[in-house]
Formats: sequence, C-alpha cells, structure tokens
Amino acid sequence: MKLLHTADLHLKKGEAKRHEVFVWLIRKADELNVDYFVVAGDLFETDADATQLRHDVRKMFESVKCTFLIIPGNHDRRSFGPDRDYGKNVIQLTEEPFHCCEMEGAKFCGVPYQEKKFSECARDVPKDVDVLIAHGTLYDRSFIFSVLEDIETEYMPMYPAHLDGIARYVALGHLHSRNVELRYGETRVVYPGSPAALDTKCTDTRCFYIINIDGPDVKASKHRVDVAPSWTEKKFFVFPNVENKIISDIGSFLEGIDESIAMPNIIIRGYTLAREKEFKERIESVAAESCRRFEDFKLQVNIQSWDLIMSNRMVQRFVSKTEGLDDDLRTKVFEITFPIFDKALR
Repeated sequence: MKLLHTADLHLKKGEAKRHEVFVWLIRKADELNVDYFVVAGDLFETDADATQLRHDVRKMFESVKCTFLIIPGNHDRRSFGPDRDYGKNVIQLTEEPFHCCEMEGAKFCGVPYQEKKFSECARDVPKDVDVLIAHGTLYDRSFIFSVLEDIETEYMPMYPAHLDGIARYVALGHLHSRNVELRYGETRVVYPGSPAALDTKCTDTRCFYIINIDGPDVKASKHRVDVAPSWTEKKFFVFPNVENKIISDIGSFLEGIDESIAMPNIIIRGYTLAREKEFKERIESVAAESCRRFEDFKLQVNIQSWDLIMSNRMVQRFVSKTEGLDDDLRTKVFEITFPIFDKALR
C-alpha cells in the first residue's frame, strides 16, 4: 500500500499558485501509482473558499484513481461532512472525537481539528492503528520553543507522550514553514509543511511524503515539490560611503539565485550619506531588473540619511575607526551609536 501525505494547501480563490501545486501533487500521485492521498487538514484557506472551489476540486479528485483521505483543519473546519460532495473517491474523516476506517487490511484514524487538547480527542483511539491523521500543534523541544498559554488550546496542542505508540505513522498538518520528521518509540511522526510557500517564513524546500506500508514495515520518504520555489532571505546593512558596494552586492545576490527553486526576500536597512529617496530608487531599479524572472519577490527598504551627522568630524573619525570591524559587529555598533549621535548633535 502506498500513500501520499500532504497538508496545509490553503486553496484560495485568486491564488493560482496554490491551485497549480495541488494539481501537480495529484498528477504526481497518479504517476507514482499512489493508493491513498492523505490531506492532514487545511485544504482550503477558509470555508468560503471551500464553497467557491468545491466543484473544481471535486473534478480534480475524480481525475485520478487513488482514494483521498481528508480531515478538516482549523481553517476549513466546516467545509467537510456528509452534506459536502467531493466525489466518490474521497473519504472525509470528520466524526469527532476521531474517525476510524479500514482499507486493504490497514486501519486509518482521523482526528479532525477540534478546539480541545489532542489528548482529550484521542483518548479512546484503538491500539492497532496503522496511520493516524491529525491537525494541530505538536510541542516538541527539538523544533518549537513557544510557552503554552490558554489560547494555544485552540490549536489542538499535542505532546510526544500523546503520540508514542498511538500508530505506526502519524500524518500531521498545521505547520507551514518547514517539514519535520520525528520518532517516538516505534511511531514515526511527520509534518510535511505546506507544499507551496504561503509566506516568507517558508524558506525550506517544499515537499510531500510517500509512505509505503508492506506488512509490518512502514517506510516514509520525502520528495520535493518541483513547481514550488521557497523563499530565501538576505539582509543588507548600509554603512556610510559603501552605498555603491551595497547596490553591487544586491545585484550579485539576485544573479546567484535559481528562480526555479527560490524567491528572494531582501531586507535593507542602515544609514547613508546619499539622499534617502534617490538611494531607494537605485535599489528598486536594480531589483526590478531581476525580479521579472522570479515567481514572487519581496523588497523591504528602511534606510535613513545621516548626511548632517556625518558632517561632524568626531562622527567621521568614529565611522573611519569602525571600518576594520566584521560587518555584523559593525552593524550592531552603528545601531547603538548613531541614534545617540543624532540626539547629541541636535
């Protein structure tokens, strides 16, 4: 038995890229002869989007032979159920607190998103589950450092102890930015991450998982979503008298990016001797030449002209003395001292 595991597609009216990625995944499932296609929540951005897109999505489901297993997430909680038609090859695991079904000798259990703790929802899950599907926040110190507050219970929080031994493979959804693979005892737990880069936090390669169940053996492998570039962030700090070098460095950075796998997110801040508006226009001009080849592009510019402060000889000497410092250290020095100079010299 072969399964494809994905989650958090967040299909949305007007977001063509997400639709393209979903079509690609469905075709890939067909190409790989997948038996079951698992969506671990948040197929849609909102319930309204589900209503508008359901007809088109149903046609996509029906275009391939595999069976789809879907649970509701926190974004599309009301989009599934007996009165929602997604086609004959779609199994909606919507019963609360959990919904089990058996196919080809394998037992599946879906825990749809609920405004409860996962431990409350999964308390009576059978002991012989092969694949458990859930949508919520897993608090594991290896990748998450949030301090739990009462509001976090809205996202069905779960802990390693809740998952150890609950199934052979746990297919999770809710984490967008990157994929996470964990193992608790004999239980393999995977967040695939969103297959499309939903925001600039999505800097890891976009991927999906293929799970092979052959008797007692469960194997999971990660695969890249070829049509979904991720974001790559680059920060530049502008020092007085290095404006031309910054412009050159931005151009070099953009030239070095492969547009098939990455989208640039450039953040520029600091202090300049040039006029703010003119320098910003130069930056935007360089970026505009390159951004045409990227699927998306972000540019944030926050610079201040310190020409009046730099006319002071003491400040000039100070800036000169910092030229030999490492860029990161020099950046910190400037961030601390220039605001002080500004107040002192008024």
